[in-house]
Amino acid sequence: MLLVCAPAWATDYEAQMDPAPFDATTRADILGSIGQVSATLTGNTLTVNGTFKDMTSPAIAASVRVGLLKGVLGDAIGPLTVTRTAQGTVSGSVQLSPAQIEALNREAVYIRVDSEKAPEGNLQGWLEAKRK
Repeated sequence: MLLVCAPAWATDYEAQMDPAPFDATTRADILGSIGQVSATLTGNTLTVNGTFKDMTSPAIAASVRVGLLKGVLGDAIGPLTVTRTAQGTVSGSVQLSPAQIEALNREAVYIRVDSEKAPEGNLQGWLEAKRK
């Protein structure tokens, strides 16, 4: 008897959110902040839930973003809901195109949280398939 196994496609993802790239003018505004997110892909819907803390100013926005590769910054592909505090939660769902799902599987999709003092990115983390 021959058994054929289909490839296992990860549907659960996670990311550690670390301070966004900074320069001398923003370093003090983002250093020390941290966060964690998990995400689930069901069909073409990516659902994100996470927490963040130790920001020096309240969060003002969050988004799902896609770059060319892991570590390469890119454009927002959907907004997320964020607690407008220095310690809180980020959540929401975004519909992904087939190309964006492919980018997710290449670890080129990331979550970014913006704050009052760092409106161009306080925290960010690239989604990686959860290891089972």
